Amino acid sequence: MSQATPTTDELTQHRLTALKGIEAGLGQDDPTAAICAKLQAQYPNHLALVQAGKFLHGYDRTAYALHILKKYRLKLVGTASEPYIRVGFPLGNYQRRLWPMVDQFGIPYVVALGTQASGHTIYVTDLPSGNSSILAAATDDVIAQVINDLRQHQQINQAATKQLLTQPDTAGFQFKAKTQDLDTLITQDLLKMPSDLRSTYGENLRTTMARITRAAMAYGLEDNKPALLRQVSADVDMLKHYITQAQRLNGLKAFNFEDRARSAVELGRLVGGLINALTAKVRP
Repeated sequence: MSQATPTTDELTQHRLTALKGIEAGLGQDDPTAAICAKLQAQYPNHLALVQAGKFLHGYDRTAYALHILKKYRLKLVGTASEPYIRVGFPLGNYQRRLWPMVDQFGIPYVVALGTQASGHTIYVTDLPSGNSSILAAATDDVIAQVINDLRQHQQINQAATKQLLTQPDTAGFQFKAKTQDLDTLITQDLLKMPSDLRSTYGENLRTTMARITRAAMAYGLEDNKPALLRQVSADVDMLKHYITQAQRLNGLKAFNFEDRARSAVELGRLVGGLINALTAKVRP
């Protein structure tokens, strides 16, 4: 089966910039990677992507090509013995997101939509591969080097986080500081929104961010810090959900989706680290 090709006028009006990849980390197996590897082997000159929930994921060669050509953010996923690099973006409107790869670089794509339970339907662009050298350049050695670089970067970040969490005063300060920074950014976004969106969509952002900010201010004197942080973790997940909605709402084109999502993810990672550190202290 093949997808319809967007018209020139549609492409001109709907150019999309790359969204940075979905946050994930090394440590658990990624079953979608095996499906994508089979798809990539069957279509070696195409970008290969597979549906995973509400997102499309591409691995290794495809991930590297999208990172180099469109600045998609690489993430290290999989297990320690079988790591992958991955990019991801929301499934909605994926044709317009991928068409610039065909239009600008001459690289076609193949997409597997569906689930493992119900089976996947394959969609392939009806174009010859005009620039297969770009994918060919992503050799196994290149991918291995990228994985090694990301591993080293991850180890540095983990060491920095561990050092932070061993100093409760510093950790509490960082929690409050990151929350205040994100609250300021969200407030600036709210002021720029059209009044109808500010009173509906913006209100969800405002109330969720207000709960997170209040918790950050109460954290220092809170007796049951783990319980407080679990509530914050849930609110951060809600905030990320609302932020991802911005790209689908008319009138929010100026909303800095990538930067706000990254800040929310960083805050969530810090909160998760604090929860783990605090609960570890009370375990027998």
